[in-house]
Amino acid sequence: MPFLLRKPGSALLASISLAAVLAACTPAATSPGAESNEPTLSQATTSESPSPMNEDSSSPPTNSDEAAVLEVNRERSRLLVEQRTDELDDLLSPDFVAVHITGYEQTKAEWLAQIRSGQMRYHDFQEVSATVTIDGDSAVAITRSLVDATIYGSRGAWPLESTTTYVHDGGTWKAQHSRARTY
Repeated sequence: MPFLLRKPGSALLASISLAAVLAACTPAATSPGAESNEPTLSQATTSESPSPMNEDSSSPPTNSDEAAVLEVNRERSRLLVEQRTDELDDLLSPDFVAVHITGYEQTKAEWLAQIRSGQMRYHDFQEVSATVTIDGDSAVAITRSLVDATIYGSRGAWPLESTTTYVHDGGTWKAQHSRARTY
């Protein structure tokens, strides 16, 4: 049974997969210098309130693997905001691929290089909901988050849903494939 997190008080750092972040990151989604018509975090609407970044979830999942996958999502969000790409690199499988809302597929190396160069800058994540389903040495996380980022010089906020597949690799969960869409 999947763990479902739908708490207005859960951590803002909370789960967002890389593909959700990347959904707003492709040139086709927002080109350099283009004006963004995307909603800001204050304009975006969801069925549940986003969570402040400094609050902790009060009820952890009962399954330790589900909790570990959810923690990887939260750690990636934190590292993105802090622009710590070397540590972020360690959280992704070597063959990680993100599929953006535009359909563009981006490799791990390309995405991390764009963060390092400043083409992509992540300011904030607000988790709205997250589910995790474990099946042996693989897991699927479905997250909904509001993402505030500057992509190719244009800042915007996007309500993104991401489906991320994880593999259990060397005792840790690593993201292997992620697909994003707006909601």
